[in-house]
Order: sequence, then C-alpha cells, then structure tokens
Amino acid sequence: MTARRTALTAALVLTLLGACAPAATTGPAGPKSIRDCNLTMIPKSTDNPYFAAVHTGMADARRELGGDLSFVGPAAGDVTGQIQRIQSGRQRGSCLIGLSAVDSAAVAPALNAAREHGAKIMAWDGDVAPGSRGIFVNMAATDAIGRAQFDILANAMQRTGQFGIVSSQATAEVTNKWIAAMHAELARPENKGMTLVKTSYGDDDAKKSYDAAVALIRAYPDLRGIMAPTPIALEASVKAAADLGAANRIVVTGLGNPSADAQLLHNGQVPAYVLWSPRELGYLAYYAAAAYISGEISGRPGESFAAGHLGRRTVGANGEIVLGDPITFTKDNVDDYTHDFETTD
Repeated sequence: MTARRTALTAALVLTLLGACAPAATTGPAGPKSIRDCNLTMIPKSTDNPYFAAVHTGMADARRELGGDLSFVGPAAGDVTGQIQRIQSGRQRGSCLIGLSAVDSAAVAPALNAAREHGAKIMAWDGDVAPGSRGIFVNMAATDAIGRAQFDILANAMQRTGQFGIVSSQATAEVTNKWIAAMHAELARPENKGMTLVKTSYGDDDAKKSYDAAVALIRAYPDLRGIMAPTPIALEASVKAAADLGAANRIVVTGLGNPSADAQLLHNGQVPAYVLWSPRELGYLAYYAAAAYISGEISGRPGESFAAGHLGRRTVGANGEIVLGDPITFTKDNVDDYTHDFETTD
C-alpha cells in the first residue's frame, strides 16, 4: 500500500511539473528547417542596385527552399539604421539575422543581444566583429579582390606615379582588408614607382565620394590614378575627373556594377573594374542560412552543405564560405553578365 501511494505521488508530481513546464515554441531557437523560420537580412543600403541584385538572388533561393524573408535596411549606409533593424528582427522573433555590416564593431552589441535571445547570426558581403556571428558568406577571397583591383590600376598607370583611394566607410571591415591587400602589392619591388598619396572615405554616398575625389585631384596636380573600391565611389570619381578636365591623365578603377556602369567600360572612361555576381552571392547566402538553421553546419572548418545550382560548398577558416573568384569586367565581357545583376523578384 505504501509503495502504491509513493508511486501515485510521484506520478502526480511529474504531471504537475509537466503542466508547469513551458510549451514548445517555434521562436528563434525552435525551427529546424528554414521553412519554419523567418529571416531578417540587412544590407548596407537599399538604394544601391548591387544590394537589390543580392535580394533577387535570395528570392531565387527562397522559392526553392521556402522560409519567410525580410530584406530590410537603411536607404543609405547608416549604422544606426542597421542596429535598429537588428533589434526589430530580434523583436519579431527571427530565427536568423544576417547582414552586410557598415561598421563591424558598432553592430556587435545588437547582434550579441539577438543571439542571446535565440537568433542565429551570420554575415554576408561585409563581415562583423570576431565572435559576433557564426558564419560569413564572402564574395571571394579578400586578398584576391584587393589584388585584382590593384592590378588593373597598376597596369593602366604603367606602375608609375601617384594615386589616391576613395573608399566607402572608414569602419567597413571588408573594404579595409582589400586596401590592406593593395598596400601589400604596393610594397612589391615591381611597384616601387607607384605612390599612394591619400586614402579618403565617401561613406558610399555619391556626393561625399564626389567631393572626396575632387579634393584629391585638386590637392595632387600630378595624380595619375584613383582607386575606388566601391561602385558609388567609382562613378563619383569618374565624374569628378571629367568635371575637372583631368579624365585624360587620371585612371579610375576599383569595384564597378555592370548593371549601372557598363557604359563606363564601353566608352573608355574606365579600363576595367572588379566585382562578382551579387545575385549568386544572395543565392549562396540563403542556402548557407538554411544549412546553419538546420544545424547541418555550425561554422566549423570542413563542414559542407548543398547550395542548389552552385553545388556543395565547404566552410573554411573562421566560418567563412567563399562564393568564388572575383571577376574582372571589361568592355568585351560585361554584356555577358546581365543576368547576375537583374533586380526583379
């Protein structure tokens, strides 16, 4: 009788504990499939056609995988706007938040708070501070992008003379890494005739980038080149050189967007520029997010996952997943890549 009473008591306690336990949820930590998930993806800016093409690539992958995609960002490259959207993603219970960071350090506290709330964090296009994300989908190897841009400028300048840089934000980690790779190339013996006179920052804003290029040209009358590692700075620097009557002596190159900048190649204003497929970058980022959400990958080197028509992809050091090699666009090949820059959903 005592044993029976003890068993009944234990059963009652377990029943009460079960009743008091929290119900299973489909909140940030719950989904095991992207189909059960809402994702917040945050570009540097929504006014940039490059990020519109990234969004199109993510939409391509979403049609194949499912999921609820919210692609939201500030109109211009504004870190405060990015932080607000990280917080909004956390509040709406996003199981994954991914972004291309304007300021890798400034967004870290908001990302860490979202991760503590249960969201998985990834970066794409522009990395975040170490420890603030699990995976990073990169366009190409960082050094390769920096070298590809530098080679165009060096060859056009015949590796002699002064040049300046008009970059994006001073806090943009990935752009700064490209510039570091350029400094390494500049130190090579074959480039000893080239001199970097100044690095300016236009914050991925057309007017600020134009003003920076104008100031550079006026300050250095012997300037022979401008490196612009962002399409907005490239377009602004070309315009500044033309407006100041310096286009014949100053070579402009860097990153270009074929959807907007093909004519710069066709009319000879720019000899060549570098980019990759933003549409494929968005596609890969979405597939990587799906694998990360499901637990198929965690960010450890050597893990792999299926990425749709891109085939299997492998996680490298520091959780980095690379799309491929950078593409050098010229007047001869630029028209072959129109699909990669389409922005229709």
